[in-house]
Amino acid sequence: MNKQELEMLSKHKQRSENGFDALKQFVIDQKACNYCGACISVCPKGSLAMGDESPELVDDCNSCGVCYLACPRTFLPMTSMQQWSFNTDEIPPLGTYIHATLASSNNEKIMERSPDGGIVTTLFTYLLENNLADAVITSGKQHSSHWCYHPKPRVVTNPEDLLDCIDRKYDPNPLLTLLRETTGFKKVAFAGLACHVLGLKKLQYAAHAYREELPALAKISDRLTRNIDFVVGIGCMCRMEKGAWDVMLNEKGVSGEDQVVKHFEERITGDYVFHLQDGSEARVPHTRIIEDPHHMCFLCCDYDGYFSDLTIDRSEFQPYSTVLLRDQKAEALFNQCLEKNLLHVRDIPNKGEDFVEDMKPMLQSLIDFDTYGYENFLKTGRFTLDPSMQQMMSHFEERRMRGIPENIFLELLKKYPQFGFARKKREELGYENLDIV
Repeated sequence: MNKQELEMLSKHKQRSENGFDALKQFVIDQKACNYCGACISVCPKGSLAMGDESPELVDDCNSCGVCYLACPRTFLPMTSMQQWSFNTDEIPPLGTYIHATLASSNNEKIMERSPDGGIVTTLFTYLLENNLADAVITSGKQHSSHWCYHPKPRVVTNPEDLLDCIDRKYDPNPLLTLLRETTGFKKVAFAGLACHVLGLKKLQYAAHAYREELPALAKISDRLTRNIDFVVGIGCMCRMEKGAWDVMLNEKGVSGEDQVVKHFEERITGDYVFHLQDGSEARVPHTRIIEDPHHMCFLCCDYDGYFSDLTIDRSEFQPYSTVLLRDQKAEALFNQCLEKNLLHVRDIPNKGEDFVEDMKPMLQSLIDFDTYGYENFLKTGRFTLDPSMQQMMSHFEERRMRGIPENIFLELLKKYPQFGFARKKREELGYENLDIV
């Protein structure tokens, strides 16, 4: 732990003495909560519950401050977490990984429901069936419809139940609230978006590194995460505002999610295509989707689950997913599934780098412009999408057929214009920014 990290800890330890009031003042009221649920699990009194948009105090607070200290939106020792995870201080684009490939499941039941390669479901099924994991923390669905975009944190112990958890869900989803429910299992696998992985890994790092500086946080973090044995990060571009999909489907004449039998993201256009029960289809344009980002995403410094064992992301090549194997544990598991013919792979085409290089200056210039209307959101609570953002995304979609590795482009697209711009605007308007060292 370096001097900068120790100074950061001292600052936040002092703030945490106000308990939940500190979390409310510096995270919730600052419109920075990412709805991950870590604070709910670490509260020793069980005094917090997740509300519609953020955690709420539902019982007496003893001002221990653990909820504030555990929150990934107060501080993140990224350099130390990288050193602890991968024995290096540098975090390269997409994070550290051993090998990248395209992969798809050979399981027909999984592929019938999956809009991509079905990799997470295949891996977790293998873990549960072979007693390599006792339980899985993942995203289920709130309703019994064949397709449901309303996520519900779920603990799965039966491999068959994983079929109901297929498909990533980008609505706000407090996955880390389940850590308290899974302490009785010996080995637990976890799958979540990059923001969930950051929250989880902050707790695991705290259990390792903060035994002297923050003993209460370290003790609780150890109890909650010592059995988390395998972590999958789901690459994401942006979460949606809560209920955004309901609005967009209604705009297309689809009155309810129960009418949808399957959906997929069209690789050339980026549009979401929904197959309906009556045989018709509804198409939501990609430019419409990016009109409803969730404010939490603007402060995210990781879009690919840097500290996971394995990251899954979309690819331009259906029905394949991009797979980043980050450590030897992930590589061994993946190879076992290949040997047992549960998966098949293909190489990622090495082309399109010239386009990525051409786009870098434009992406960098977007730091100076409010393409998502984030400043307006901080002032009024509402987003207004700048036309230049739609034009840029349309330009990107036109070039997809060149085989550009999509996750690399999205890393640039997100990190340059949003993360840098958001921090700058928050400072100008007097909002708090999380500490990252």
